[in-house]
Amino acid sequence: MEKTAFLPGESGTIKAYFNTSHYNGSVSKTIQVYSNTNGGGNIIRLKFKATIVTDLKPARTSIYFRNVIPGKSYTERIFIENNMHKPLEIKGHHIVGRVNASRNFPLKVQLVRSKDGKEYVSVTLKTLKNMPILEKTSFTLSLETNSKKMPKMNLFIIIRMQKPILVKPISLFMFGNHRKVKRARHIQLTSNTGNPLEIVSIKDNGKTFVFETVRENEKIIDIWIGIKENAPLGVFNEIIRIVAKEGDVEHKFSIPARGSVIQ
Repeated sequence: MEKTAFLPGESGTIKAYFNTSHYNGSVSKTIQVYSNTNGGGNIIRLKFKATIVTDLKPARTSIYFRNVIPGKSYTERIFIENNMHKPLEIKGHHIVGRVNASRNFPLKVQLVRSKDGKEYVSVTLKTLKNMPILEKTSFTLSLETNSKKMPKMNLFIIIRMQKPILVKPISLFMFGNHRKVKRARHIQLTSNTGNPLEIVSIKDNGKTFVFETVRENEKIIDIWIGIKENAPLGVFNEIIRIVAKEGDVEHKFSIPARGSVIQ
């Protein structure tokens, strides 16, 4: 700004700048101006739009890896519209921002040209075999290119992992159960990794439930829940704790169970 104080009737110019290196196509920006109009504390919002013309235009800027399992590899390709009148080069890549979130997901990046000359960025993700299971994580991959207008091309990596064991339901509502009912409800455990599934232990408070395990196959086990003959009458609010083994790895689950026992 030329100055920050204006007398009544005076006017001025606000110049706004922003870095266009990470943008492509239509961009909208908002500037907030804090002033003392109408008693002070007012915010004036100025909006402007710009169209960024670049040498490189990726078909999408986000890569979504779904149902990721530890120890396996996944590859996604993104088509790049190249307007440089010369072949695209990927000189290097690095992670921007959330570096810690990317440590369990080594990336291999390479440029792929099809037979018809189209150029793609191929991103291969390989998860570590013994990594912790994260439900979802994300980080930014920055590619160094030979473009003068777009020397850095950013891709947003989103990873949603598949749980090694699927448990359903995740909570139980068991109202109006009579004593000595052998199969009131059941919990199903399914291996998503292809490894054999085993039940190590099933525990509750020892007063209400009896358990029966039924194996459908190596990957699916049903845990049937019954009511003990001498279970206390009335409402119960308990936690069923299950330890299951998938391959060589043990996993613990806590299933809340709420209901009532009637005569």
